[in-house]
Amino acid sequence: MGKLQIIGRLARVAATAVTPVALDEATKIINNQLDKRKHYVKIPDVKSLSLDEAGKVLEQYKFNYALVKVPADIKYAYNDSDTVLHILPKGGTAVDPTTFVKVYYADADTIEKSNILSKEMANQKINKQEKRQQTMRNVTNKSKQVVTRVGNKMPFRKKDADK
Repeated sequence: MGKLQIIGRLARVAATAVTPVALDEATKIINNQLDKRKHYVKIPDVKSLSLDEAGKVLEQYKFNYALVKVPADIKYAYNDSDTVLHILPKGGTAVDPTTFVKVYYADADTIEKSNILSKEMANQKINKQEKRQQTMRNVTNKSKQVVTRVGNKMPFRKKDADK
């Protein structure tokens, strides 16, 4: 069900419960919004395009845009440099043609730093796992020692040994 159908149904339901003056005001508001949105255009999805290609596409739609370099982050470690990572507003969103678009990208330096962060994170993960395993080995060994000591301190009867 489309937006217009929903609005139409709501208007019909409200018409029976609302005074004519309020109904006229609501109709004006709805019509103003619909008129305003007639000229909206969808932002093209330029994600994963090179910066040059994305710029050409946005210029075809006459959008003003800015390129914004993202800081190094693990999530960008395996992306290509100088390609669009994401845009705001998101691609496919219907907006006013005068909307300013931000195009986020990572250059080669940012990708390299992101790779370093990713490797450091992987190493930290491995170190934590090794520490956990070593702790478990220590607990297990200590438990064995305690059981052995307790067993050695317990009196051992001849009857029990024969069984």
